[in-house]
Amino acid sequence: MSKTTRRAFLAGAAATVPVAAAAAVAPAADKDNPAIKTCPRATGGKNASRFPQVIVQDQYKKKSWFYENLIADKLVLVSFTSVRGEDYYPVISNLVKVRQIIEDRIGKVGRDVHMYTVTTDPYRDTPDKLRALADQHGADWPFLSGAPEDIREVLASFHARGSLYGLTWIGNERTGRWTKKPSQLQPLFIAEPVARLATGKLHRPFLVDMHSV
Repeated sequence: MSKTTRRAFLAGAAATVPVAAAAAVAPAADKDNPAIKTCPRATGGKNASRFPQVIVQDQYKKKSWFYENLIADKLVLVSFTSVRGEDYYPVISNLVKVRQIIEDRIGKVGRDVHMYTVTTDPYRDTPDKLRALADQHGADWPFLSGAPEDIREVLASFHARGSLYGLTWIGNERTGRWTKKPSQLQPLFIAEPVARLATGKLHRPFLVDMHSV
């Protein structure tokens, strides 16, 4: 190999090192980049294609991928409200009772069953406002907000339209089974589908005396 050719080879090899290093850190660096939504999913699930690849944040400003981190492979209860909406169609106080039934008769919320409340008013509901709303009712599960366009995609995946949406969705993404109930329904009637959709030791066909009430 001539000196000229050798110099060209070494220069080209050196130039590829920063590129390779950048490629190695790209996934972490691009974690919050909306463009990543156009990439193939890193994880799949029974209903993965139904949900958008978007980043949401809770009332403590912790960011998560909505489907990949919060829904996939989990037993979940997803409700919807807003700070202003609670004045017209309150649901949180009822969901606090649902949470208590889940804790008493099914499993640990945040470990066995995951509860989320998504804002229907992402333009006004900041994490701080949602935290105040949750604290007001003693609700200790994540209240989710995010970029308005991302939250609109989340709402659309649950067929939620308008600032008032009175349904709570219950799903087991391990099995792909979902159902929904009115958010103001008697708490037991909301908790019971959670037990029915659960698998393993959490599964219960009924919650009270082996009969629905």
